[in-house]
Amino acid sequence: MIQVTFLKIGALMTEAVSGADPASAPAPRLAFGIGPDGTYTRFGQAVAFVLGLLTTFVFLPLTVVGALLYTRAETRFGEDPARARTLANWSWLSITAPILIAVVAVAAVAALKG
Repeated sequence: MIQVTFLKIGALMTEAVSGADPASAPAPRLAFGIGPDGTYTRFGQAVAFVLGLLTTFVFLPLTVVGALLYTRAETRFGEDPARARTLANWSWLSITAPILIAVVAVAAVAALKG
C-alpha cells in the first residue's frame, strides 16, 4: 500500500492508494455466442444449430469434434473459464472450417468452369 498526500487549495488530503485497482481490471472476453454464465445466448444457439447442420452435411468428423470440444468446455467453465473459452472457440472453428472450405471449393470450381 502506498501513502499519497495531496494539497488541495488550503486543505491537506491523505489517501491510501493500492498498486492495482480491482475495479479497473478488464472483464474477460467471452467466446462467440457464450453468455457470462457460460451458456449459449439465443443468437449463439441459432448460429450453432445452423452451422452444425451445414457442417454435418459437409464434413461429419469435424461435427463430432466440435460437439466433444463444446461438451468439454461446459464441464470446465466453473473451474477454468479461460480454458473453457479456448475450447468453445475451437469448437466454433471446427464447425465453421468445413463451410469455409466448401465456399472456397465452390468458388474454385466456378472459376475453372467459367
